[in-house]
Amino acid sequence: MIRSMLKQKQMPNYLWGEAAATTAYLINRSPTKKLHDKTPEEEWCGVKPSVQHLKIFGSLCFRNVPDQMRRKLEDKSRVMIMVGYHSTGAYKLYDPNNKKIVFSKDVKFDETKCWNWKDKASNELDSHLYLSDLETEEVETEEFLINQQGILNHQAG
Repeated sequence: MIRSMLKQKQMPNYLWGEAAATTAYLINRSPTKKLHDKTPEEEWCGVKPSVQHLKIFGSLCFRNVPDQMRRKLEDKSRVMIMVGYHSTGAYKLYDPNNKKIVFSKDVKFDETKCWNWKDKASNELDSHLYLSDLETEEVETEEFLINQQGILNHQAG
């Protein structure tokens, strides 16, 4: 299971420990025949565990940067990789740029994408494009569209 998790998202082998911890976490929340379709967590605690918070290991995610921790023009979130779960309910995230593990509950996930481990420059470009899409509030008014077209026409002329 560890090998499959690492290979699925093309992650480096040095993250095997995080994959192992996540595997144990998932196995403890999966029903088994030995326990008559109960989970080990349920048998131990007497309460059926929730699986609503589970995300795909190795997925790209975007951790919110609080206003107090950034300047006015800095990004509101940082691209991370989901590598596990914390007992407090937070997600365990790997920052590939700083090579550090952080914990956060304030995270947006994109489970369809994974980090490009071979080309750091394209990751930075992709993350900025993706972050700008996430941070932009959608305004669907005619006035906004007219103002945008007027600005574009003014710049072209």
